[in-house]
Amino acid sequence: RQWHFAEPSSEARFRAEARAPLLTMECNGLPCSESVDAIRMAPEHLAAFTLPEEAWGFQPDGEDVLVKLSSGLLERRLHEHVDFSLEEQRSLQKLRQEARRTGKRFSPEVCREASRYLSATRNNHERALGLMEATDKWRKTYFKDGPLRSEDIAEDISHGFAYFGGRDKALRPALIFRASRVPDQWRRDFNVDRLLRVLIFLMEAMLQFLLIPGKVETSCLIIDLRDVAIKDIPVSLLREIHQLFTAYYPCRGFRFYMCNVPRMLMAMSHVAKSLLTERQKLKVKVLGDVSELLEDFAPHQLETDLGGSKPLARAFIPFPLAPGPFEPGSSPRLGAVENLHRFTWKEALELLESKQKAENEVASPSSEETRPARSASDRLTSHSRSPDSFELYPFREGDMVEVWSVSQHAWMPGVVQAFYAQSTVAEGFQVPAGALKVTFSRGCKWIPQELVASNVRSVASSPYSPTSPSISQQCRQISDQGRILLSASLAEDAMSPQPPTRRSRCGFSPDSDKISAGCLRDSWFCL
Repeated sequence: RQWHFAEPSSEARFRAEARAPLLTMECNGLPCSESVDAIRMAPEHLAAFTLPEEAWGFQPDGEDVLVKLSSGLLERRLHEHVDFSLEEQRSLQKLRQEARRTGKRFSPEVCREASRYLSATRNNHERALGLMEATDKWRKTYFKDGPLRSEDIAEDISHGFAYFGGRDKALRPALIFRASRVPDQWRRDFNVDRLLRVLIFLMEAMLQFLLIPGKVETSCLIIDLRDVAIKDIPVSLLREIHQLFTAYYPCRGFRFYMCNVPRMLMAMSHVAKSLLTERQKLKVKVLGDVSELLEDFAPHQLETDLGGSKPLARAFIPFPLAPGPFEPGSSPRLGAVENLHRFTWKEALELLESKQKAENEVASPSSEETRPARSASDRLTSHSRSPDSFELYPFREGDMVEVWSVSQHAWMPGVVQAFYAQSTVAEGFQVPAGALKVTFSRGCKWIPQELVASNVRSVASSPYSPTSPSISQQCRQISDQGRILLSASLAEDAMSPQPPTRRSRCGFSPDSDKISAGCLRDSWFCL
């Protein structure tokens, strides 16, 4: 994406072109004209996880880079910072020579896509040059009145018929299109232009903010036909969308998922699938059930009606993007670094490295970790909190606290809803040991142990500060912690060659604050 300058080919040509500059601008080896400003995104309209921290360590391989079809043809998915084959290099050289011979110039945005046009035309440089010329003309015409601004288009996006809602296992952004949410007035007036305006804005936002050259260069499209009758399926609109993707944004679509398809259309799709080429079959996937999306997406990257665990989005700009990880079956990371798109690549890398270093120091091996392996019950009893050790933890469930709000830049009053002494899964999240869940007026925060000291403070003078927990409350808390490793403990007892040690059952009654005589106070192993 560097600008290059080349001297004119000959003195005679320079003199013939009276208005020609002394230097001719080139981009990607092609003569280029001025850049076309397509969109302007307000800072507040960029999501906190526009660029996830996993992008810095992600290395695509295999079919994420190049796919070889049974016919022997190659389907390239990455075009930047990669090595081209000899055939691709020859085709690209022919394209550059033809552009110079015919005197054609393109905007830098089109010049950078040269290899994609060649891939779309099976390395036919003449056809590719024609498509590039058509795209360049369209861009200069469509954006002639200036770029699309996020504040101007926010109202149309708020309908929720099209938005980026997550990323797949290879970090490709997923554009979700819900046909039932297209405004009725737009359908009656057949206002395709207004709808395409939203899609063009989304595609340009993806190119500028969501993709990573050499790592993530394509996207997924999830078309949801829920609550749409066959007669109401906007076939002409879907055709327009397809033409938009293929003509002006070639090789940017990795896969098209169609879900909640009406039964009759599903039956027809099986017949139509046999007519598709191998290349088309790789791109189009008609789903019998939305749960099939979980083969390519982590649950927290999809909304509940698409088979995931993420609540239905109510706001669509900033895009409702969740943090990683992105492997299928994974849970969202707590304490993920936000707003990495505001930094340069090097600055963000240094920030992530410092975070990793701090985490490693917190998790550095202790003398206890060098001891021989212990059973699940031993691990539980040694980490369980007895009533005598509550003072070692600064916060308890029900404590009135103040939590730091980044958006408000102020301390907000809140309540500790939960403390997790053990690493576990809660509410669909992978919760690390020592984490707090705090609720306050603007929602709730999950705060990892290493950030508790800087983000939460006690309200010692508050008249509502709870007193020390009663014995019954303590036992309930310990019992909740005990259930985490109960199944592991029983499994170890069952597999042990020695008969399991009989343990005294706790005779605690919820109606009494008395502890039974059989309570193992030294271990507090409550089951």
